[in-house]
Amino acid sequence: MESIERIKAHYNFTISDAKNLMELKGLGEKYKDDFAQAFYNCVKNYEDAHKYLRDKGTIERHQNALKNWFVGLFSGEYGTHYFRELERVGLAHVRINLPAHYVNASMHFVKHYISDILYREIQDPKERIYIMRSVEKILDINLDVFTSSFIEEEKKMFFLSHKVESYLINVANRISYGLNLVLVLGLVVLGGMVMGLFAYDITHIFDGEIEKGLLSTLGSLLMLWVVIELMDTEIRHLRGGKFAIKVFVSVALVAVIRKILVTTLSTEAVGAQISLIAAVAVLGVIYWLIAKVE
Repeated sequence: MESIERIKAHYNFTISDAKNLMELKGLGEKYKDDFAQAFYNCVKNYEDAHKYLRDKGTIERHQNALKNWFVGLFSGEYGTHYFRELERVGLAHVRINLPAHYVNASMHFVKHYISDILYREIQDPKERIYIMRSVEKILDINLDVFTSSFIEEEKKMFFLSHKVESYLINVANRISYGLNLVLVLGLVVLGGMVMGLFAYDITHIFDGEIEKGLLSTLGSLLMLWVVIELMDTEIRHLRGGKFAIKVFVSVALVAVIRKILVTTLSTEAVGAQISLIAAVAVLGVIYWLIAKVE
């Protein structure tokens, strides 16, 4: 971590900035409760917010910490104690594996929230702009310290060296990307084969085996739908999307359903049909649970 004075110098944070912020101390006290509520209304929409704010006790502790941090922005004292407290907050974020993106997005919200307050409370546009510059400096300094905590933690996690591990990670990423492209190509080929199976199943209808043809064709269509879903999922994954585990459960589900359609043509496969129906029920519950979590 760089020295306190050096950090402030990099952001051109002066005594005048400290005085400007101290003049807002009353506003900090006035709006701290509203800020905590507004902040939660913002972060609760984050994708994984429930992982970090699991219960009422955690939320209350975090809200109190937020209020103290918000009021501290306008304390006018930005020395060793203030920076040590920021480091403590940054390390707390690292310990719970909070993505750095959430910290950046949250700070963006804080900046706009304070800007709205100044717009309501300070009528003189020049004075408002002058004070807002000081606010932006202290928020940028806060973000700098928080981000440094993530960087310092990453440095501690190297097994060999930063250069070697970066090289290995880049190679692994390239190989992974190449294998994903091969997978997409394989799905394209598989899609063509399923289309061939679909055409073959239709021939049963023209051969007079209407029931077999219809059921087999329906099964082929289900398989084609699965291939399309897998291909779409893989393409989204290549573009940076999340890995959708429920798609693979749906693959198993459709495969079992197709098997049921085929076995209905045989009157001697009652036992197999019952076991397949049970498998569909289990897979259906699993699919529902995964979909609910996602």
